[in-house]
Amino acid sequence: MSVLNILFVGSDEVARSIAKKSDSRDVDNYVYKDLKAEGDFSTISILRPNNYPDKPKPFFTSLTVSDFGIVEVNKVDSSFGEVVVSMASAGIKEGFVIINPSEGEWVDDSQVKGLLQQAGLSNWKFIENDGVLIREKLVEILNRIKPHDEEGFVIAVDQAFTVKGVGLVAVGHVQSGKINKHDNVIFAGSEGNAIARSLQVMDLDVDVANLGDRVGLALRTAGAFREDLLGKGSILADSNARFEVQKTSEFQITKAAFQKNNLVKGDVVHFCSDLQFTVGRINEINKRICIEWDAPIVLNKTSKRNPLIVQLEAKPRIMGFGEF
Repeated sequence: MSVLNILFVGSDEVARSIAKKSDSRDVDNYVYKDLKAEGDFSTISILRPNNYPDKPKPFFTSLTVSDFGIVEVNKVDSSFGEVVVSMASAGIKEGFVIINPSEGEWVDDSQVKGLLQQAGLSNWKFIENDGVLIREKLVEILNRIKPHDEEGFVIAVDQAFTVKGVGLVAVGHVQSGKINKHDNVIFAGSEGNAIARSLQVMDLDVDVANLGDRVGLALRTAGAFREDLLGKGSILADSNARFEVQKTSEFQITKAAFQKNNLVKGDVVHFCSDLQFTVGRINEINKRICIEWDAPIVLNKTSKRNPLIVQLEAKPRIMGFGEF
């Protein structure tokens, strides 16, 4: 079973034409199951941040769990520019652009193409505003995804809660590897461990959750496992070797396209990776940027995604990605 996680910036109407809406909070989720002859299925999962660009956090955190992008262009403005340079900084090299001008607006295809190329998204393709066609093309991409045999796992937690009769449940995205039922689970930054008593993917009980799956884990905790700290942005893994917890960091930054601002001592920035969105203040800049975080960050050593550096007062707000 393969999963294609897509960050979609556009209207609810267009998203619904591609897949069925399944969840709505700060990020709407739309799902399409591509059934196989043997009874198995692969999944298209679309994440649509609500209230962007006014509320940027859901957009930036969704970037950290997405592998493909779709942008509906109603007009070419600063928000569109921020979207494409953010996608590029996150390493989302493939995507679709839907030209759908707002009433009274006109969108120049050649201008959009030029901005995509300047941002580093030359592989992105224009596609008609046709939900069936878009879905068919996404299924083609989905079918090219090869199974991953990597052992062990890293899971970025989206939410955690207690269910009567079940106990502690964590819901999140498998960012690396795969998790098996009854695997040992470590909560980054917390002592103690837990056991994955059961797993659910797409509301179905499963024995294995693979890379890209949004999985629900019923956990049986042990030792000093800090249940009270478990929540959005927490990292679960099979081993301490998979991550590094840092209260202070040093990194180099690869600046986003069109970003003219330079970071300086005293600046406040956010680290965005694996659903984390943590604020810190720069205390020194030599060859590398030195920063102290308000809360410890977790670096996923097995991640193939870029950790983003965001400054909410900048334009665009994406500064680039960090090399830690």
